[in-house]
Formats: sequence, C-alpha cells, structure tokens
Amino acid sequence: MDADMDYERPNVETIKCVVVGDNAVGKTRLICARACNTTLTQYQLLATHVPTVWAIDQYRVCQEVLERSRDVVDEVSVSLRLWDTFGDHHKDRRFAYGRYVEVRPTFQIHMM
Repeated sequence: MDADMDYERPNVETIKCVVVGDNAVGKTRLICARACNTTLTQYQLLATHVPTVWAIDQYRVCQEVLERSRDVVDEVSVSLRLWDTFGDHHKDRRFAYGRYVEVRPTFQIHMM
C-alpha cells in the first residue's frame, strides 16, 4: 500500500500531535525514538544530528514508520502523526499548527 493512501482511509482517524519546545531539548529525537521504536544512548544523542524535517517526511516515505504510527484506541483505529517544530521562536511555526489535535510541550531539566 502506498503511504499516501493512509490519509484517505475512511476507517482510520489521523491524530496530529505537534511537539513544541525550546532549542536542543530533544523534540526531534523524541519523535525519532517513537517513530523507529528505539532508544539512543547519551553518546548517540550528542554525536548525531537529525534534521527537524525528518519526522514529518518519514510518514510518507517509510512504510515501517507509517505502520508504527497505527494503533487501536477505544476500538477506534488511529494513526498518530508526530509533527516537529523549530525551537527557535523567531521561525514561523504556523505550518505545523494547522489541523492539530494535540500540542506536546517538551523541555529538558538539568540537574546541578
């Protein structure tokens, strides 16, 4: 099945969750971990860079990520779409907020 067809499936409710937060708090990595069903070590987190647009594009180009987005909640088939945003507050985020269902604030706490 073509990934684009998921948007047209009448029996699947698409839930758009926008992840927002400051720069470098791990928004993109959180989305990648959920989409790829993986965890990263602290070294991997610091040694790798994942572009912000990665998560948005993967639902269209990767069948495995699309399949992981699907679940059944209260007997309703859903597809959870996690949308990443730039941490820089000066950038325009309006493209991500259209037709959203949930906004997930993300932050990081440093222990001193």
